[in-house]
Amino acid sequence: MIKIIFENDKEVFLEPSELNKSLLQISLDADIPHIHACGGNARCSTCRVLIQEGDEHLLPRNEKETALAQKKGFPDNVRLACQTKTTGDIVLRRLVIDEADKALASTFSDLISGIEKPVAILFSDIRGFTGFSESHLPYDVIHILNRYFYRMGDKVLKYGGIIDKYIGDGLMAIFGLEDPDPVRANLNAIRSALEMRSELESLNTYLQNHLGSEFEIGIGINYGTAILGKLGHPLSMSFTAIGDTVNSASRIETTTKKAGAKILVSQKVYESVKERIQKGRSFETKLKGKTGNYRVHEVLGTKNNCEGSTWQETGYRIWDKIDPTEVGAWLRMVFHASSIFSADGEWLGLEGSIRFPSILNDENNRGVAKQIEEIIHLREEMEKEGRVGIPSLSDMIALSGALALQKAGGPQVHILTGRKDANYPSGRMLMPVDSPDVKDSLDYFSMMGFSTRDTVLLMGVHTLGWHSKGSFTETPNIFNNHYFRDLLLDGGVRMLATDRALLGSEETKRMVMEYALNESLFFKDFQGLYQRLVEQKRLEES
Repeated sequence: MIKIIFENDKEVFLEPSELNKSLLQISLDADIPHIHACGGNARCSTCRVLIQEGDEHLLPRNEKETALAQKKGFPDNVRLACQTKTTGDIVLRRLVIDEADKALASTFSDLISGIEKPVAILFSDIRGFTGFSESHLPYDVIHILNRYFYRMGDKVLKYGGIIDKYIGDGLMAIFGLEDPDPVRANLNAIRSALEMRSELESLNTYLQNHLGSEFEIGIGINYGTAILGKLGHPLSMSFTAIGDTVNSASRIETTTKKAGAKILVSQKVYESVKERIQKGRSFETKLKGKTGNYRVHEVLGTKNNCEGSTWQETGYRIWDKIDPTEVGAWLRMVFHASSIFSADGEWLGLEGSIRFPSILNDENNRGVAKQIEEIIHLREEMEKEGRVGIPSLSDMIALSGALALQKAGGPQVHILTGRKDANYPSGRMLMPVDSPDVKDSLDYFSMMGFSTRDTVLLMGVHTLGWHSKGSFTETPNIFNNHYFRDLLLDGGVRMLATDRALLGSEETKRMVMEYALNESLFFKDFQGLYQRLVEQKRLEES
């Protein structure tokens, strides 16, 4: 007999011959009121269950369940009962119990199920901010806070963190969501904290000159398991982390004021990175709301070459060079560097960009010369430092575009290293012409192997940056779908003839409409296209 325990409901025993049934059918046959709004056809998630024991006995997800699980962000232990079958004993629990649960489940789109994951949590807080807010005009308070959060948030994003929330004058960030390595997560949180301190010094110069004030901040970092998921009203939900790890990080930050320290980390954080940081004092203290004493450590800095990965360090340095008002130029540089063709018209792509330094004076490159020079100088700096494994020029160009995209609020594109700077003495850069005929654009991009949809997507990058007569959209520093919206709303009056030409074909106009109505689709498709533009697929296959 096979035993299936529906926690908080009942135990069900099955003969082996009954194992062709889904978990939903088994539940319903046992008179368990298992909600299944779509009738068990994998068109909703109301029958989902949490597998607590025996997941090794479950059959793999079928196509229907896989599609819905990806859309909803299910972890491995959350399964659709209507599609799941078992071959042995399991313990599970229904997650949608009543009509209120059913209504709530229908509003979710992704990351709906709480998961536990080890992460580094950073808290920062401005000391004495109440006095500042009481002695300055409301406009000045909001202006300064936004300036402060922008500068601090940039350092969080630089090191792969996400800004969880702003709490008055405080900030909470999470590190390690993408990279499971605890050393990397904790080191990134610490490097972010140290650079937040450096940014504060620059901000204080501005504050002193304009408002006669200065800020002081304390930063606390903890590492451990947190519960991650979306919380809030269905119309205003946000991704967050909760749990003891989060609470302790907040308490450690509070301790910085009493200890007269700028950055304090927990014992767990210290143990993982102690060989890579410069430590100050260590002491035991009580944390508010916690029993017993907790050991914390003061961080003064990091040791030379603490990162250990030249590729990661390259990304951090490029991030600092990207001015948010010039993200369009950085992405345009990637396209120019990718537009290298052989003498007989074969697309050489990004690996032919080793010729770029010799064609910087080309009229077409006037708007991106600054960016490519920054990359060339960075390579020279790293060579002088004697670093091992310095990325190729084409690798650095590919990475810089991805970072610019991220800095502008676009999708995150993971870039692999391994491109070779092949030497093509006969290579030349061919650029598309500004033509009112969409066929000219399609013909040009077809030489790179790109389809009609790819062409529309590549034109969509004009949502960033400027041309000779002004910006393409009203948000030239933000990556969004406004390029497509504006094309439909006013015919692209701010744009070039080649942009407006997209409306001259029913096929391309339909695609423009798709992306105007669905920014998420634009982000997803552009992410894949960028990887193909910089030859990511070839690297993944190799």
